Amino acid sequence: MYSAIQHGTVLMFGIVLVPVYAMVAGWFAGEPRDASVAMLGLGYIATFVGALWGGLFVLSIILGLIFW
Repeated sequence: MYSAIQHGTVLMFGIVLVPVYAMVAGWFAGEPRDASVAMLGLGYIATFVGALWGGLFVLSIILGLIFW
């Protein structure tokens, strides 16, 4: 039977990112709570991920132009 969820997806989001999930949960559920610091941390994570995705997109476009 074919599974719609690939093994790498389960590995990445289910196992590798568990420390990130715990960190974010600690920011919002831990004591002392400080929503501004938690949102700042989420902003840093989102900026980092966006920069990685953007850089990889630009690199893939450049490589596509070179090898096309």
